[in-house]
Amino acid sequence: MADLVRYPCPCELLPCIEAALAANGYVDAESSLRENDNNLVVMRCGAVQVLLASSPGSDVADIEVWGAAACAAVQFLESLPFALTRRTCAEH
Repeated sequence: MADLVRYPCPCELLPCIEAALAANGYVDAESSLRENDNNLVVMRCGAVQVLLASSPGSDVADIEVWGAAACAAVQFLESLPFALTRRTCAEH
């Protein structure tokens, strides 16, 4: 598995994905961050981190997964009832 896996997704799905991660044991590693008007939420479960990022004016958000246990997070995200298309860091 790549060191970083990225999923583009519609912005309106981020709250659902954040809730699903929380229900699966992920916690906010940081409180919500704003950087250059971007909304960033980092969630952690053990050795894996998931970044949920959105920008104002964009309909597309990014989900990034990294860490030693990224495979489990990838499997979880891909089991959700949303059409997420995996991209590795080399594809963006």
